[in-house]
Amino acid sequence: MPIIGLGVRQMQGQEIKDLIINSIKIGYHHFDCAADYKNETEVGEAFKEAFDTGFVKREDLFITTKLWKSDHGPVVEACKDSLKKLQLDYLGLYLVHFPVATRHTGVGTTDSALGEDGVLDIDTTISLETTWHAMEGLVSSGLVRSIGINNYDIFLNRDCLAYSKIKPAVNQIETHSTSK
Repeated sequence: MPIIGLGVRQMQGQEIKDLIINSIKIGYHHFDCAADYKNETEVGEAFKEAFDTGFVKREDLFITTKLWKSDHGPVVEACKDSLKKLQLDYLGLYLVHFPVATRHTGVGTTDSALGEDGVLDIDTTISLETTWHAMEGLVSSGLVRSIGINNYDIFLNRDCLAYSKIKPAVNQIETHSTSK
């Protein structure tokens, strides 16, 4: 996994396609995507263009994407949906985006599942352990090369390490710094 990657959050359309192509040209080989970013289709079009024009070979890129919280049940289907949109046959890294399962809203949709009271509709029938074991199955099937977690605190991280057969390759967390 390359140390530095380009995140594609909050980018759409031609802007993201141009950014990815130009990033590949200057040496980026790791791209961080997510179903929730709602741009996997555009990102996939850029990858296809880069492969078709010979800028880069598929095996030279490390692609990360993330399982959305409403897809903790249909993990395999969600991964295949992301692969289809990204126009890839495997992922370098697939992450559990958030350590909570919400009511399923349909594979490929990332709307927040809210209850009648407007509060997040958590699906208590799906444990993080169940989700993790499904993620491990993705590695066994060859759909992903490595798996990891995202936004897990130290306690959830420790739990995952205890029940996992395949240990998380990473725990990706968002950080910000301010300079004065």
